[in-house]
Amino acid sequence: MITRPAPILFAFLLALLPACAAAPDGEQALERPGVRDYVFVFITTGPLRTPTPEQSQEAMRGHFANMQRLADEGKLLIAGPYIEPRPTPYHRGIFVMDETEVAAGLELANTDPAAEMGVFVMTAHRFTTDRPLTELPRLEKEDEARRLADPDVPDEWQGRRYVLATAPYSEGLLETAGKAAGVLIAGRLHGAGEEGGDLVLVWVDA
Repeated sequence: MITRPAPILFAFLLALLPACAAAPDGEQALERPGVRDYVFVFITTGPLRTPTPEQSQEAMRGHFANMQRLADEGKLLIAGPYIEPRPTPYHRGIFVMDETEVAAGLELANTDPAAEMGVFVMTAHRFTTDRPLTELPRLEKEDEARRLADPDVPDEWQGRRYVLATAPYSEGLLETAGKAAGVLIAGRLHGAGEEGGDLVLVWVDA
């Protein structure tokens, strides 16, 4: 499965992670933490397939406001919509939550007003990686400050695009993928494959 999400919140900062984690000194230097779990959420089309224009406007207004709230609280680390080609026509976007328990991450995702209205359905999986994803909010704020100070960057800039790629999980494949050029994040997505199998999931800068 290959998809092209266009991240809108924090995902554009993934490009900073490998360089920052490897930096020996300076403000951007990060210590690479040990492997830990996060909660990866697939956002798909819900049972309300044909909302009215008023319902769509209300759902999207609430959706973005809730994302900002969760980001401000440090719970939402990555968010973004899919663009073509999608895994299926029903795939809408992704969240990555700073939670280690799937139930807790899913509970946060379901505070989305669009999910409450039935416009979206949230499906959560455990995601295991050694990348320091909890540093993304800090990096986002620093990057935004630099962006706003640069007159050559348009104010409407919404981040960068990435390719998400998956394959059936093996420890060797995960290790190889994590070292591959251009891979920003590599991890194990639990229970998201065929018949509930695990997947290797990687982010690649598009």
